Amino acid sequence: MVLNQSQTPLPSMSKQENATITARRVGYYCWGGPGTIRMTHVKYFNAKVDVQSMLSCYDYDTLARVQELFGITDYWVMYSWGFSDEKEAEDRAFLVNRLENFKRLGIKVHAYIQGPNLVYDDFKHTDWWARDEKNRLVTYYRGRRVCSIHNAGFIDYVSDKIRDTYDLGFDGIYMDNIQHGQLGVPAQPGKLPVVFCGDYSASAREDFRRETGHDIPDDLERDEALTREYLDFRIRSNTRFISHISDIVHAGDMEFGTNFYDPKFDPAYIYAIDIQKMTTVQDYILFENHALPANDGNKHNGYIEEFINQEEINKPVFVVSYEHGVGMSPQFEQWHLDNLFSEAETSNFNLCLKGGEFTTDGVWHCLYIDDLQPPRRDKKLPRNHVNQEAEALQVALNFRLFRWILKRVYNPFYRIAFEWRIFRFIVHIVYDTTLK
Repeated sequence: MVLNQSQTPLPSMSKQENATITARRVGYYCWGGPGTIRMTHVKYFNAKVDVQSMLSCYDYDTLARVQELFGITDYWVMYSWGFSDEKEAEDRAFLVNRLENFKRLGIKVHAYIQGPNLVYDDFKHTDWWARDEKNRLVTYYRGRRVCSIHNAGFIDYVSDKIRDTYDLGFDGIYMDNIQHGQLGVPAQPGKLPVVFCGDYSASAREDFRRETGHDIPDDLERDEALTREYLDFRIRSNTRFISHISDIVHAGDMEFGTNFYDPKFDPAYIYAIDIQKMTTVQDYILFENHALPANDGNKHNGYIEEFINQEEINKPVFVVSYEHGVGMSPQFEQWHLDNLFSEAETSNFNLCLKGGEFTTDGVWHCLYIDDLQPPRRDKKLPRNHVNQEAEALQVALNFRLFRWILKRVYNPFYRIAFEWRIFRFIVHIVYDTTLK
């Protein structure tokens, strides 16, 4: 199947489109099952996993306790990490066999389906991959590569995966990691990116030539007008893809949402996301960030509230706040929960509680709930200024030599950052610090 490249997508509608939100929702963002155990070993080096924790997180007793503690209304669960269908048959059966547990408790279930990236070894026989301007594959994470949303084979594959969920009992489909090819380096405010971003694969070049009559620029500093045309094309392509996925989900009478990342950084050039246009075709949006509210007020989600008001977002918004990056946070303490629930109680967004991907004493696990108490919702938390820019990077981009080097090493640097253990540790610390 090929998406129509000559038309702007019409807004997708669903039965939830005009619904008035009358009650606050509380989400729980928790990846479990055999697929999550397998993916943890793919993504991380010699990972130690609390298997029982990941296999029991969708059991009835666990769900009932989570609901009792936190008042959970919505639960995000793992359906597909992007392994082959043969491997994921076990993962999907594990989840489907436990859906009745959610139904008994009246919890909405949102099935996680990986966005445009797949486990490379399981699909290396295909040519579904996005490429950079030097024809190199684009790394998503260790063991995974970014797929081209211009490739008809990949679009059909992910569309059929969603159709397979019809009538299984899910209330929604959630697609993560939406991006168009290679990520853009955050540009200085008001300036265009200088490092190649997006997709230079044959199908992407063909679509761009069909729409514009030009070739995709292999140097974004050479021709500003052409670069702007290409960046607009990236956003249009991503919007078309998400609109198509939305239609597929809504045809199965389910809610649809995606991850909009952290709005501290403009997603238009980094991911090729137009928040307004993508919000139109979704039933809710979700922001994932590193702004778990701190006691001293130096971290908080006040800027999310401001962003919702500024953009006049009228769909439900969920916010998943981490203290540190994935795999860098130990078990939540009670004060973490008190701060999260107190902040959400007076905010214009819905709290979505991180329920997995903790590493305590070097062991990966879901949230341990036995010793937790119902969180306070009345703590008075100060709010100090939130830094909105990665200032060191912005300063470095002013130097031509730095840009020249970065443009040439960005793709291999990104790949090595995920494939080499020590290097990744250093990069993750810088990444975690920057996003705060």
